[in-house]
Amino acid sequence: MTDESVVYAHTIVCPQCGLQCSGYLQAIGDGKGMTNCPRCGAVITQPLPAHYVSQIPPVDYNSPVHPHVHISHYPGLYNQPKHAPRLDFADLVRVTYSPTKAFVNLYLSSNLQRALALVVVFSMVSVVVSMLVTADMGDMFGYTTGDAIEMGLQASVNFVVSLLAFLIYGLTASLISKSIFGGRGERSTTITLLGYCYPSYVLLSIVMLLVFNVGFHGLDLSRIHDWTNAETDQALVAGMILMVTAVLGLIWLLLITSKAISVSNDIATGEAVLSSLLAAVAAGVVFIVVGMVMQLPMGLFL
Repeated sequence: MTDESVVYAHTIVCPQCGLQCSGYLQAIGDGKGMTNCPRCGAVITQPLPAHYVSQIPPVDYNSPVHPHVHISHYPGLYNQPKHAPRLDFADLVRVTYSPTKAFVNLYLSSNLQRALALVVVFSMVSVVVSMLVTADMGDMFGYTTGDAIEMGLQASVNFVVSLLAFLIYGLTASLISKSIFGGRGERSTTITLLGYCYPSYVLLSIVMLLVFNVGFHGLDLSRIHDWTNAETDQALVAGMILMVTAVLGLIWLLLITSKAISVSNDIATGEAVLSSLLAAVAAGVVFIVVGMVMQLPMGLFL
């Protein structure tokens, strides 16, 4: 049996003994599938479910019940031929407000190389913008020129670690989608669509920096105990605005990334949310551990 040649059906009826069960049908063409009755062993041939999607046979294929596999959530998408790959800026913008439509289009028109190029470019943009926005914060934080150099080196380390964490995030999300929720497990496509989410991460980080810069403008964070009542009120209001922005932004990012995982693996949005959260934990661990290891040589010289 070749890969992606079985289809899950919720209702399979044996013509011999009348048993009704759910399980896999081997696609045999003409919209029909075939399996053996688990009770009497008779050959069962019946039409495949509407809007079906072919699946890679699981390890327990001989079992007639596999509740984690489902009918396609995006009917017809995975049977369409893919277009010539291109860098689609229209869908890059559409991701921010209509992610489902954008990712359906990108599934057919983008590839891994272009998505990784977006990640690299926007990672560099994030580093540059962060340095520009924080360049005039010396008085606010009370850091010196040496501290500024250290922050620049730290940004370089974070750039490399972020790329690694992104790859781990995509691979883990694909693995979880397949092993737990019966998704397609398309690793390269998952990373590709998540690559189109990366500019949104950068956008949120820039917005957070700007909100922080504007909200805490004029405050010296190195002498909090000497603040006046007016300065304390300013910091409280700015902190509340920053917190609300962060919460709303994280919810927005979770929705976008979940839609990318949902489309690339053909799972429900709720299942994609869980996959995204679990993958984020794995990527976060990698970011912390690898970041600490890479900072060791830098700490020896600073």
